[in-house]
Amino acid sequence: MSTTPTKPKAKTPVAKTVILFGLDKDRKPRAARFTGENEALLARAAATMGLRLAVPASKKHFEIVNKLPAGRIHASGTGLVPAVDQQLYDQINSLVGGDPGTISASLPKSWAQLAPGHLVLAQATVDDGWWPAIIAKRTNDTLTLKWRDYPSEAEIVRPVRSVALLNID
Repeated sequence: MSTTPTKPKAKTPVAKTVILFGLDKDRKPRAARFTGENEALLARAAATMGLRLAVPASKKHFEIVNKLPAGRIHASGTGLVPAVDQQLYDQINSLVGGDPGTISASLPKSWAQLAPGHLVLAQATVDDGWWPAIIAKRTNDTLTLKWRDYPSEAEIVRPVRSVALLNID
C-alpha cells in the first residue's frame, strides 16, 4: 500500500448572485438577476435607477430568483433591468421584506435638499458600518430612515448631517 500524499482538491469559487428590482417611473415592476458581476457597478446602477439590491441566500430564494431574467450590465435604461410580471415582483418583495416605497433616482447635492424618497448612506452602528437607506420622513433637521436592502427592519432616526450624500457624477 502506497503512502504517497494526495493533493487536496481546490474549491471552485462560487459566483455571487445579486438582484436589482423596483418600480420604474410608470410604477411598472422591473427585476433582473446578475451573477458574477461587479457589485459596485450594480450598486451604482441601482442608485441611478432608484432600484433596490438583494442577495439571495437560501434554496427558497433561488427558486424565485432563477425565474428572473438575466440582467445585462452593458445595457442602458430599461434593458439593464427588464420588466417582469407583478406576481413575480410581489414574490421578490415578500422575500426581501416588503416595499420601502418609491426611491428617487435624483441625488441631492446638499443636506438642505434631502427629502423623502432620497437614497443616502447611514450608519447602523459604528462597528456595523455604512449602509444604503431611504429617507421615509424629514422633520426639520431629523431624518427617519428605512434600510434600502432590509425594509423589514425597524426605522431609524438620524440627524440630517449624520448621513452621507451619494454623488455618482
